[in-house]
Amino acid sequence: MNKIMIDTMHVADLLIDDSYFELAESIHNKKITGLASVITITELIKIHGMKDKERMHSDLDKLVTSNLIFVDVDRTIATRAGELRLKYDIPTADSLIAATGIVENVKHILTDDDHFDSVKNLIKPIDLKTALKLIK
Repeated sequence: MNKIMIDTMHVADLLIDDSYFELAESIHNKKITGLASVITITELIKIHGMKDKERMHSDLDKLVTSNLIFVDVDRTIATRAGELRLKYDIPTADSLIAATGIVENVKHILTDDDHFDSVKNLIKPIDLKTALKLIK
């Protein structure tokens, strides 16, 4: 089964954007394995909590009970993230997200963040259209 790492903004879009319905259904039905770093939870609380705390908690509950797999940061991921941060100078949160995918042997990351371009030889940034092709 294909695995895909999902960057924070796309995780949020799984809940609210109809164009993500097919991807969300495929993760729910286990046609593709969707992974996210626990760092994404931190970022979502910061981003959405500033706008609407009640909705933020509701959205987090939905994500935690979905089939999206949240991977904890362990020593291996933290070490790899530090190496990525040092070598490619990408922000710490993004280096942790990339390292999570790399350590979990994920080939693609759904993102539109150009910080991941520097590590494309380790985990390839893709858009939603490309991610949907992985399901078929």
